[in-house]
Amino acid sequence: MKANILLNVEVISKNNGRRHGLVKSLVVVDNVVKYLVINPGGLFAKSQFFEPKSIVDVNYKRLIIEDEREIIRIKAKEVKKYLAESFSLMDYPVEDINGNRFGRIVNAIIDSDTFKILSYEISRSFFDDIDNGFGVAEASELIYKNKILTYQKGMFDPDFKAQGAGIANKLLGVR
Repeated sequence: MKANILLNVEVISKNNGRRHGLVKSLVVVDNVVKYLVINPGGLFAKSQFFEPKSIVDVNYKRLIIEDEREIIRIKAKEVKKYLAESFSLMDYPVEDINGNRFGRIVNAIIDSDTFKILSYEISRSFFDDIDNGFGVAEASELIYKNKILTYQKGMFDPDFKAQGAGIANKLLGVR
């Protein structure tokens, strides 16, 4: 499953039908989705998140969890304890092995049973995305350490998997 199917969907409890808010981000630790963060709305709402094993069903409009007791509600100052050594999946910057920033994460392929990330889609630049599409890197090629996501090769030597041509080729037939 693609990671973007889990974002901006309404979280609903199966046991009582209560609506909890929208999923605003995915928290990743060691290439596994650890938590889904809910934006419940409201000015003084506590931080809320839950583990992906709580998901019963998901589609582009809603995400159903078994029971609302599976939602972790904590004060903002306690969030750091839960989310140490993690990063939010979408729009996270990517550097090459030499420390040169060359792209950002735009999506990922997730195993729907284990929530392990199999590969990441990386946007290098707007124009490169139009010409060539996003680059796809295996999860094992990206390492998160010291708050940096590092691609284990040089920026000018990305050995991304072929994802097909970009929008210019698909729509206009440009080569």
